Amino acid sequence: MDNSRTTRNLTAIIFFLILQLTIILAQKPGEITVRLTDVQKGTEVIDKSEWEKISLVKGETLYLGFTASQSSFYRIFLDGVMIEPKHIESYYTLRNLDPGTHILKIIAYTENLVESAPLLLTFSVTEQSAESNSEKPIQVSRFTDPLFIYGLAGLCVVLFVVVLVLLVKRSPHDKNSKRLVEELSDLKYSYKRVKEELAHKKEENENLKNRIQELDKNVKTLEKSNVHLVEQKEKLAEAKARLEILHTQKEELFAMAIHDIKNPASAIRGYIELLNSYELNANEHQEIMASLVASSEDIVKLSQDMCTIIAKALPEPKLKLDKCSLKNLVDDVFNQNASYAKAKKVKFYNKNAIELPEVKMDPEKIEEALDNLVNNAIKYAPPETIVEVRTYVKDLNKKTIVVEVKDNGVGLSEDDLKRSFQKGSVLSAKPTGLEQSSGLGLWIVKKIIEEHGGKVWVESKQGVGSTFAFELPYE
Repeated sequence: MDNSRTTRNLTAIIFFLILQLTIILAQKPGEITVRLTDVQKGTEVIDKSEWEKISLVKGETLYLGFTASQSSFYRIFLDGVMIEPKHIESYYTLRNLDPGTHILKIIAYTENLVESAPLLLTFSVTEQSAESNSEKPIQVSRFTDPLFIYGLAGLCVVLFVVVLVLLVKRSPHDKNSKRLVEELSDLKYSYKRVKEELAHKKEENENLKNRIQELDKNVKTLEKSNVHLVEQKEKLAEAKARLEILHTQKEELFAMAIHDIKNPASAIRGYIELLNSYELNANEHQEIMASLVASSEDIVKLSQDMCTIIAKALPEPKLKLDKCSLKNLVDDVFNQNASYAKAKKVKFYNKNAIELPEVKMDPEKIEEALDNLVNNAIKYAPPETIVEVRTYVKDLNKKTIVVEVKDNGVGLSEDDLKRSFQKGSVLSAKPTGLEQSSGLGLWIVKKIIEEHGGKVWVESKQGVGSTFAFELPYE
């Protein structure tokens, strides 16, 4: 009975020892350990046997050398406060320490954030010399040293074997021996399962690591694709902006062409009405026929220009600059609109300067701009009112020529003055002969004059009349 109880007690002790041994041996093979390699107080190297009783005098420095079982970074704590979150070197120097007992803790960790057990070092700092305080116990933790762990494991194994032999020798019954063997077998099986489980966990860890690497690759691929998409989006935005500009130019071009065709067409109608309404002599008849031919040629030329632009899919043609006589151009526009003014019973005067310097310009465009101003003045002029065209050199120093079209008709309101040169702006005044207005004429004038480096303006007062003018530079 006593032997059986003793056997059970010994078995329990053995089981406990084996369990402790299993826990120690079950540590991961790749676990990190960190240990001290050397300690130096000021310039004095401290022997390893003295590490457990380190004492400093206030003001002395403490140099520590340490190493880890794997390539690692280090976290360093002093009295529970982290002083180095990511220390790279395998040494560290403590300075300006306050008197008292201090605990230094060093933890190694890898890039995968696998940490070691902490290395602990306890030391003291005194106001007096180190000799007067040498009785204070200073300890360095050895429990994370791999040699200590494996030594403890070996001691447990030896102890287990000795106890097992003693039990076998002392046991009077084979039954007890058999039971011990079975228990030992169970322990071996448990150890095997723990080892297999550790291997399985290690394999899972490797798989997770591989998956993380694949995800990193996928993220980089997606980032590259995203950059490519952003570049494509920017190119599409640029192409869209260019198309919008071309579309706007096309609309402006067609609006100008339609308006330009309308003026000579209206003139032709006025000439025909003049032929039907008045008895004309041979000279007047010949002048009207010449004006009809000129207006018809203008329509044909504008139509040809539009066909050329559409066929080539080009924007509005550039200016064809040449030195020309502005005086001759003004006279031509006056003659082309004389019959229109006569048909509307408007007094039409040409106050063109006798001599004007030549101007570098596109004559067709300037003629178009002046014709719009003259045609507008006649269109809105009541019967028996005056429309006059006047040219003069404004400033000999700045070398500018001014062309004015003045009338004493109804004038413009303040709102009309603000909107007069805006595209598509139809003013409050109505044509006196029920003619149609597109709101493009003055906008076309402004566009042409500004392309020549000039400027355009209007002065008007309701009930008094208006003066539309532009100036051009000359050399």
